[in-house]
Amino acid sequence: MKKLSLLLLFLFLSVFISGVSISDVNLFVSDYLKENETFTKVNFNTSSGEYYIVSIADEQSFIVAYQDGSLTMLTTKDGIRNALISYYASNGLTAEDLKVNKSYTDELLSLVESYNETRVKEFECKTYIGIDRFPCVDLDTCWRACYTPTCQQLKIGAGRPFLELIWALSNSSLYIDSNMSAFNEEASSLSEFNSLQLDEITTFIDNMKNNSIAINNNDILNPSVLGFCPLVNYNLTYLTNAKIKILTTRDRVLPLLIVNETADRIFNSTIDRLSMKSQLRIDKLCSSLISSNSRDLSSIKANLSSLNTSKIREKVDALEKSMKLEGCSKMNEAQMQSAQLQVSNSIKELNQYAGKLKEVLSAKNEVSSALAGMQGDVMLYFKSGELNSRFSELNTQIDSAEFAQLPGLESQLFQLKSDLESANSNKLMVFITGIVTSPFVIILVVLVLIIIFILKGNKKLPKK
Repeated sequence: MKKLSLLLLFLFLSVFISGVSISDVNLFVSDYLKENETFTKVNFNTSSGEYYIVSIADEQSFIVAYQDGSLTMLTTKDGIRNALISYYASNGLTAEDLKVNKSYTDELLSLVESYNETRVKEFECKTYIGIDRFPCVDLDTCWRACYTPTCQQLKIGAGRPFLELIWALSNSSLYIDSNMSAFNEEASSLSEFNSLQLDEITTFIDNMKNNSIAINNNDILNPSVLGFCPLVNYNLTYLTNAKIKILTTRDRVLPLLIVNETADRIFNSTIDRLSMKSQLRIDKLCSSLISSNSRDLSSIKANLSSLNTSKIREKVDALEKSMKLEGCSKMNEAQMQSAQLQVSNSIKELNQYAGKLKEVLSAKNEVSSALAGMQGDVMLYFKSGELNSRFSELNTQIDSAEFAQLPGLESQLFQLKSDLESANSNKLMVFITGIVTSPFVIILVVLVLIIIFILKGNKKLPKK
């Protein structure tokens, strides 16, 4: 009972001793996932901290470490490799498991030797033909090697096809010998498991097995064809057991055998995930800025709706284009911030322009109202034409004016308003001046003077 209480206490305290919660880890990992992606994680602890191997789509993708009170992602090949080795060790697989003891190699050698002992019929067949004493590596050497009486009769009677069968038999037998020698050499020198040697050893076994089958399939041993030699009672189970023993060992230590390749793959995946997270952050920031700009643009357009000039529309259109931040998903954060700063400056300049334009338009509306009040006033008939012409010219300039031109236009409007007020205050003088300076009146006076001159000239002509 006391032991159970201590165990429960330990489990209870471990919750508080652990510095990170599962939800914190899940939240950290989620930042590196694409939409609709799911993940699994395996936890293990070392003296340096707590680790999580994160797998996405059943493939190890990156390793999260909780160290010094914070969650981080392992981003170096050495760090990933060391973490993997620690993980394997936590599951009972260490470098000691890669060491090969003598009893292991002795068993492999014994299995292959047992197979070799079942080749008796193969050797007898070679003796029966004669290729046990003489080389048979091509048609000519096989012809000479076939010296036994029975073999000589067959080679003369069957000719080349028979020699090719002897040649194939010799090749398969020699190939078994060479692979067996290579196997014995590799197995005897095996001190530590490694992928290359294990692959070579299993290849040697496969070659021995395949060539044993090829020999029994040779027509020389086939009783339904030539049946020159009896079939060989190969016991291939020995080779199969040797291969199973190797593959079983390989499967058990495989994680350590390929730890470098695994670390490289996880490292590359980690870099991809970091890049993806950076792009996701860029996309999110880009979307947020564009959305915010869109709301700001709607507000700006609403505030400037009364300022209906060509220039203000041109400026709003330019601002709208810049606020879309075209290509922002391909920018880095610094470039995006720079682009947004330009937008902010453009908004500031537009507001400054709009503020001054409002003042100018206000002055223009006052002048327009005053001019409208002059309409129908006979005393100001001549003056109103001049004032309206000046007003029309200013209105045209205001429509396309830059910011630097607005103060000057505003001054001209104030002067026009002053002239208008002055005309209203001195209507009689303005009327008389208008008559005197009116082109129509001047032309009329000139015509009258010409008529008078003509009439006077006619009176002075002598009578006949």
